[in-house]
This record gives sequence, structure tokens and C-alpha cells, in this order.
Amino acid sequence: HLRSIQHSNQSPNKKKMNIDLILTTPVTLYLVFFGFIIYAFMMADPEISSIASLCQKSIPNFFMNQMRNVFGAEIINALVNGIHFLQIVYLFVVLGSWSVMFAHGYPMMDTSSQVSSYHKYSGYVVFMLCMTSWRRACKAPPGYITENSIMKFDNYPYDNLLYTNKLCPTVHIRKLARSKYDRVSNRHVPRFDHYCGWLNQSVGEENYRYFLFFLLVHTVMVIYGSIVTALLFYGEIIDKDLHNARFFNVATGAEVIADNMMVFHYLLMTHFYLAMVLLLMSIMTLMLGAFLGFHLYITARGMTTNEYFKWKEVRKWYKKATRQYQKAVQDGKVGVSVSNNSSSSSVDKGGISDDTDIGCTGPMNTTTSNGSGGTATTTTSTTTTNKTKNDIEEEIMDPGPFPQNIYDHGIIENFKEVIYPRSTRPNALKRWVDWHKTEERLRQHTKTEEQKRREDVDVVNGKTKAI
Repeated sequence: HLRSIQHSNQSPNKKKMNIDLILTTPVTLYLVFFGFIIYAFMMADPEISSIASLCQKSIPNFFMNQMRNVFGAEIINALVNGIHFLQIVYLFVVLGSWSVMFAHGYPMMDTSSQVSSYHKYSGYVVFMLCMTSWRRACKAPPGYITENSIMKFDNYPYDNLLYTNKLCPTVHIRKLARSKYDRVSNRHVPRFDHYCGWLNQSVGEENYRYFLFFLLVHTVMVIYGSIVTALLFYGEIIDKDLHNARFFNVATGAEVIADNMMVFHYLLMTHFYLAMVLLLMSIMTLMLGAFLGFHLYITARGMTTNEYFKWKEVRKWYKKATRQYQKAVQDGKVGVSVSNNSSSSSVDKGGISDDTDIGCTGPMNTTTSNGSGGTATTTTSTTTTNKTKNDIEEEIMDPGPFPQNIYDHGIIENFKEVIYPRSTRPNALKRWVDWHKTEERLRQHTKTEEQKRREDVDVVNGKTKAI
């Protein structure tokens, strides 16, 4: 309801506060709504938060059941198996924002003094990169460890801290170092990082590079979009000389002297959808920038998201063990002895169980089938045992130096392992092929020996009898 008019010397309007209230209401409601979406769909755990459970489970299940009743269960189930709910949210937000930019932002580029029209074409390139990187990250498998592929992914030694040589209790094969069984995808994933709901995909050794590229493209996209959109608004201010204009409310006739807040209100009401997209991109710039920075940091340090949270628990254990030892020495309860912390079991180090599921924001609770018709809930908890006070005092010892991450080989090598995974290198593929050949020769040898045994006959009464 605001329009700019010619310069005037008339006094400011008497109802400016009411106008401010009316115009700031949509922005406030948008911020509240967007904050709710971020919390309910991204940050909150549906196993703990009733709001997240309602938004991520109850409401989607209700609509899916209604759609099954209307379109049929087979059609809807086929769609559900092909696309996850968060992927629908992603497409709605990204495609919706780009539609606003194409419909409202691109026409402004033709007349803007601050943004060249060539940004139209670079925008198309960014849009294609955005959708292509997302599609590629959704479809690229992380690699799956099975009895037939285990030799391909056996590329990391056990550190006997985070990983020990043992059988996976779920699939009953040797649990390789840095691997993890992901209960969301029900597959054993090498160099497991986390499960990403936006991709409906586990992120592991062979697709972490595509995940990083997807994250990088989207971070650049929101930064680029924020700058271009802000320049479009700035060009509107300069080209129309809005700071020297007068405004009036067409409903009340009240006149307002231009100031920064009034110019902001004018742009907001004139280009409301584009302003909301700018606000969204500005917020996502901070969030995606922080998320990308985190993944670049852990990659440079030779860690995965799964291992990052495991190391946090190791640090907690180390600090606690050091305090206990120092206090015990002061009290004269123990002598000076140093533990070999590198050979201790990871279960003794605290809270991140090897079966804890890792999502985009860290350890999460996951309800899974227990194989007998019931459900089991996995939670992050600290391992406790029933020990007497004397047993605990006897076990107090100097934890020694903090254990080192044996998978950290320097920034260049760490990034090389992401860009060029070990399982795709010639030595790993050759070892895998040679192992298959050896297995095939053993099977043929066993088959031949069995055949010879069956052909070993004894002639009885002119007949052959298998022995």
C-alpha cells in the first residue's frame, strides 16, 4: 500500500508507527515460520521432540495414507521408494526460490544500473550445477561391504581405539576399520560419514566427494544469489532515488518522509517474494557456510563425521581419566603407572557406541526392527558396569599422552583420499580381482576333488559302485 511520489516539503505522516507495524508483520511471520521449519525438519530429533515427530512422521504419514487411498497403494509406494520426504522439501524450497528469481529478479536485471544482464546466463549455469550436483549426490552409492566386496574396501588398519578387528553383529562379516552398518539404509558402508536425509543416501567412501561438491555448489549458489539480489535492491534505490522521495499510504493518505526503514518497507512490499528469497538465501549462507566449513575441517584432519563425534567422546574420557588420576595421586591412592591407551577398547572410552546412527547434525536416535517383529531404539549413552569402589581405585592409572589419529596423513593426502578413494585405486581393484580369482580356483579345486572322490569306484560283480 506504499507508493513513492515526487519530492515534497510536507511534514512526516502522523501514523508512521502504525505503518511500521503493518509492514513488519509479514517479515516477522516469515522469520517465525522459517525458524520453525528449520527446527522441526532439520535440527530436532523426532524420537525426542514431539514437534519433530509430528512434522517428520505423523503429518507425512497421514498425507501418504490419504494419497494411498486416492491413487492406490502401489503407485504411492513406488514414488515413496524413489524419493524421500526431505527430498520433496528440498525441491520445493530450491525450485520455488529459483522460480521467484526467474519471474521477479530477471526482469529487474534489464533495467538495473548495478547488475549486468549477463548474470541471467550465469544464473542458468548455477541452477544447472545446483540440480546436477544434487542429483549426482543422490544417486552415487557410498560403496557397500559384502562378502564379495570386502577385499576391495579393506584399505585401512585398525587403530584399536575407535575400531577393533571384530565381526559386525548385524551382517556377520568382518567389520572393517572406518566402516559402519547404517540402519537407515540397512547396508554396511565403508568409511562411513553420516546418513543425509536431503539426499536419501548414506555418505561413505565412494560418494563423499559428490556430497562435498553438492555442498560447495549450494553454498556458492546462496552466496552468489544473495549478492546479486542485494545489488538489485540497491540498484532500485539508486535508480529511483528513493532516499529523497516521499511516500504515502494510499489507504489513509498519510505522508511519510523517506528514511532507511521506509525505503526498506517500500522495497519489501514492492518486491515481497524476492525479498523473502533474499532473506532465505542470507540465512542459508550462514548455515551452509558453517556446514561446509565443518566438513572441510574434518576432511583436513583425516576424520569423518562419525569419527569426529567418537573423538569428542575420547576427549571427554581422557580429561576425566586425567583428573581422576591426578586426584588419586594427590590422595596417595595409586602409584605412577601409565596405561597403554592406544590398545584400549573403544567401548571403554565413553558414549558413542559403534551402533549409534550418525545424521547430518550428529548422533541420533533411531528406531529399527529387531528382526523378530519388535522394535529396538538405539541411543547415545555412556557404558557403565557394576564395579566396587576398590575395583575402580585399582584401575585408576595415568592415561598417558592423548592418542593420535592414525588416519590423519596431512591435508593434501586427506583430501586426496576423498577425491580419489582408496577403494577405486588400481592396487585395491587388483587385490579384489586377485582375491576373486583365488576364491574361484579354490572352488574349482574343491569341486574337482569332490568329483574325483565320486568317480573312485570299486568293481563288484562286473558293476561299478561309487565309494
